[in-house]
Amino acid sequence: MARDTDCKDLEEKYKNLEVETAACKEENEAFSLYRSIIENAGEAILVARGDRVIFANPRAEELFGWTQHDLAARPIAEFIHTEDRDAMMRQYEKLLRSEQTFRVPPFRIVDRSENIKWVRLRAALLSADTEPVVIFFLTDMTRRKKAEEELRRSEEKYRRVIDTTSGGYILMDPNFLIIDVNRSLLQMLGCEREELIGKLPYTLYDKKSVMFYFASQDHISFEAQFAVKGGREITLLYNRSTLRDEKGAITGYVSFLSDLTELKLVQQRLRLAEERYRRMYENAVQGMFQSTLSGKILRANPACARVLGYNSFEELLAAEHDLSALYFHPEDRQQMLVALQSEGRLANYEIKLKRKDGRPVWLLFNVRLTEDDDGKPVIEGIIVDNTAKKLAEEELRKSEEKFRRLSILDNLTGLYNTRYMYKALADLIAESEESGMPFSLIFLDMDNFKHVVDTYGHLNGSRTLQEVAATIQSVLIEPAFGVAYGGDEFVVALPGFKKKQAAKKAREIQTRMRKTVYLTSQGFEVQLSASFGIATFPEDAADRTALLALADKAMFAIKKRGKNAIGITAPVSVGKKPVPS
Repeated sequence: MARDTDCKDLEEKYKNLEVETAACKEENEAFSLYRSIIENAGEAILVARGDRVIFANPRAEELFGWTQHDLAARPIAEFIHTEDRDAMMRQYEKLLRSEQTFRVPPFRIVDRSENIKWVRLRAALLSADTEPVVIFFLTDMTRRKKAEEELRRSEEKYRRVIDTTSGGYILMDPNFLIIDVNRSLLQMLGCEREELIGKLPYTLYDKKSVMFYFASQDHISFEAQFAVKGGREITLLYNRSTLRDEKGAITGYVSFLSDLTELKLVQQRLRLAEERYRRMYENAVQGMFQSTLSGKILRANPACARVLGYNSFEELLAAEHDLSALYFHPEDRQQMLVALQSEGRLANYEIKLKRKDGRPVWLLFNVRLTEDDDGKPVIEGIIVDNTAKKLAEEELRKSEEKFRRLSILDNLTGLYNTRYMYKALADLIAESEESGMPFSLIFLDMDNFKHVVDTYGHLNGSRTLQEVAATIQSVLIEPAFGVAYGGDEFVVALPGFKKKQAAKKAREIQTRMRKTVYLTSQGFEVQLSASFGIATFPEDAADRTALLALADKAMFAIKKRGKNAIGITAPVSVGKKPVPS
């Protein structure tokens, strides 16, 4: 009986053991499943008892850079960034007391390499029987935090740019309601931010003042009069653009505004300046023009047209010719272009042009070489009519030339006078002394000229002297020249002539006089002769006075011996009388 009871107890215990074994197996299988889930979780998972880690999944080891063994060897607080440590440990202690799950804002941890990482934490209390066990779920927020920080910095930079820009800024929602403005716009309009938020932009300006510059589906540009607090108005340039997302849907609108007040004032001053310049250009006394290098006239003021003989620039342009056609000498234009291209500008450059009627006009060109809007070279400048001055100078030159010639010419004969002769002889002596080249003088006195005067009168006597002077001049070739010495006496200077050459020239004059009949214009036929005396420098004398005296002496010797002959001065050393030729 006792044995049966023992068997039954044994069977009961066996059955209980089987039940316990099955339960333990199920528990082990469940534990293995949960462990596998935790170890393969995408989040970092830590299990802690007190202030120590007792379990870390692979993702946690990766996050901290420590193995589970290394994590367990250090207090939990050591892995938290010093600036977040106290706050997080207070939250942890609160969790241990409250037996609740909790979430905290992202905080910083430090990994094995001392890199700072941001994490988000969820925690739950698993057991509080003996010593509390807590499970932590950590999500790495580092990349997101960095992105958020970059976004924050970008927004701050954007805000600084928007607030510091000199132009106004308006941000609108898809319904055109203002949701943001910058300080510059508030300063422009003299209002507060709250006065603009929620308003429609078109309520800020006078619609009648709008002047459109550009408009398209996504962009619009115009200027208008915007109201400023206090009743004043300012002109603003309004540029609005449409904001769209990646799918093309409208997310809002942005507008940039520029104060045109100063620009308008500048434009007004510019218009006034242009008007003044236009009046000056059209009413200027000097001619103003612009032309191409080839000579095509691009523009000219009325004065320029008038100085060239045209009534207007249009008439000048209708003539269909370029500036080269206005030159008397085309090479003058070429020379001017060469000088202009070399110097870049010319001042008071004188050019002779033709007026419309063909008459000459002298102009002073003050021009420069520049470029048009397309970068092509053009000539532009001012021309001054110098014709009156030029003609006056020419008259003065002719008058001066006339007086100069009168001062050195004999009034009756047109030959040189003694004033010229004395200076010329001094120059010939200086040249002869320098070069060794001789020169000779012929002293000529008319024979029986008193008889001509007594017979035909003083007036015909003067005419006779004029005709004799013409006879002398007809046989002379420069630099030889004749001189009316006084009364019926003449001197002929022969640069480069020796005595023999001078004697030949004297015979030529003598022969020409013999073949000439004088006073035929007065109805008379008069035959004339003369006596000649020759002296040569430096052979006969060392100065002009002695040279003239010797030639005169040689002539008078001929007079005494019968006239109508040529006397040649003998060398001084010989002391002979003049030898008749």
